[in-house]
Amino acid sequence: MNRINAAAVLRMVLTAIYTAAAVLLQCSVFPHLRLLGAIPELTLCVIVCVSCREDERFACILAAAAGFLLDTVGSDKFTLSPVLFLLAACVSVILTKRVFADKLLPAAVSGSAALTLGALKTALILTGKGAAFFSALLKTALPQLLYGVIVFIPVFLLTALHYRIFKNSFNTDRVRTAARI
Repeated sequence: MNRINAAAVLRMVLTAIYTAAAVLLQCSVFPHLRLLGAIPELTLCVIVCVSCREDERFACILAAAAGFLLDTVGSDKFTLSPVLFLLAACVSVILTKRVFADKLLPAAVSGSAALTLGALKTALILTGKGAAFFSALLKTALPQLLYGVIVFIPVFLLTALHYRIFKNSFNTDRVRTAARI
């Protein structure tokens, strides 16, 4: 049976607080920081980085909670689009984490795929409203992907620092547990 220590609980609580702060920043401040019409996907970057380092169940619960929060705080009507989008990003990180040993590769692959799919979704919505597909793609997909990369790098570095702080106490408990077996 797994024993949860205080450092692991504190890490999870702080991670949940960071994610909630990212949702609030994305809904309040970041709509005013547009780059070529694109709004940064801060919540997506946080969920992708957290999913690389956290337990799979906690990462999925956090992604669903962030999606619900993003949906209720960020829009006028309730759609399940952010929930599904963030859960898909989280599951894709979990699946790629099983393939790659490094933490940066799953985050980069899943984050870029999620940002590209989000930009394509926006381009398709604009195409449905009468815009030309390639024009919408150039005006939305590329700036959103660029902005995502710009936001992703500091988010990845901050989450790496966050998990480095808690690494020693969390891993020593795992070693002790493994030694008992």
